[in-house]
Amino acid sequence: MVGVREAAVVVIGGGIMGCATAYELAKKGQSVILLEKGFVGAEASGRNGGGVRQQKRDPAELPLAMASVKIWQGLRDELDWELEYRQGGNIHILGNPDRYDFFIDQLQSSQKAGLNVRLLSPEETRKLLPILRKDLDLLGATYCPSDGNANPLFVCKAYAKAAQKLGVEIRENEPLQRLVVKSGRVIAAETAQAEYRAPDFVVAAGAWSRPICHQIGLDFPVVVKRSQLMVTEPLPPVFSEFVSADQCSCYFRQALSGGIHIGIPSAPIEDFNKTTSYDAFKIAGQSCMTLFPFLEKVNIVHCWAGLTNWTPDAVCIIDKAPDVEGCYLTAGHSGHGFCMGPITGRLLAEWIVDGKPSMDLSAVRWTRFNDIYL
Repeated sequence: MVGVREAAVVVIGGGIMGCATAYELAKKGQSVILLEKGFVGAEASGRNGGGVRQQKRDPAELPLAMASVKIWQGLRDELDWELEYRQGGNIHILGNPDRYDFFIDQLQSSQKAGLNVRLLSPEETRKLLPILRKDLDLLGATYCPSDGNANPLFVCKAYAKAAQKLGVEIRENEPLQRLVVKSGRVIAAETAQAEYRAPDFVVAAGAWSRPICHQIGLDFPVVVKRSQLMVTEPLPPVFSEFVSADQCSCYFRQALSGGIHIGIPSAPIEDFNKTTSYDAFKIAGQSCMTLFPFLEKVNIVHCWAGLTNWTPDAVCIIDKAPDVEGCYLTAGHSGHGFCMGPITGRLLAEWIVDGKPSMDLSAVRWTRFNDIYL
């Protein structure tokens, strides 16, 4: 290790959460150093399905998702970068009678919270998605027209470039070795290259956040899961919606380039393995034939996997660390955090600089698990 560097805030993690936080802090005039063990967007933030979704959210997260979508609507112009963001809608096809009442209750709760989400009849569902399998049993669908999707490969880079223009120093390929605590406060982050000191630190390291927090005697319950995705060869436009369904386990979106992204359900994994499995191809094939038989002879041209961290209630953590000063955490986004990056960064910046966030974060507090899980 050589030298000591200082900043107002050190952010650990170069995904969408870390990059958005660094950017928002810099907008508020803060000097920021961001540490990333690999390169910006290399992990879950660049390996996800690109969904920017409000519907099917837990009530604890829904206000945050709705606020985030408002930011997404102007983000391309703000960051001056093509994000391939579009509000093409999100549709969840209902086909399981045993789950129907659950989704109706969820829809009604979201409507009461102010979200424009509605129930489609089977006929309306087929009109919206005429390429659905003709003999697919339908009970209808829930549909949110203001949901959308973006290209995850572009978003982190856009945030990082915008942050750098505001003076943020991004240190790629510089993994954290340890956090240093003195008198109950985090005072430094050490890497092989330097010691970085600051009054405040943000841990936004995704699946690696828990072991980082273990270094300073803190814990929170998460399970690391592997999410796998694959993309087809480019096709003519067939749908703009982000599509999921009771009848199959995969989700689908068509990128602007024409390829259809097929997302495989997340599964727990213990060794941080990011390879794709043969089973993923079988699951994708079954799901394609269930919903979209026209994909039967379409070529898969690329596949990848990423690691996500899931809390017991599948709701994120955005909080100041308990019992240790100068440390903030965003983690546990449970496979649907991509949408939440813009609002998470803004609220953390407000908390650090202004002393409190502009939205109530008590429902996503770190300590909500203490009595049950820790």
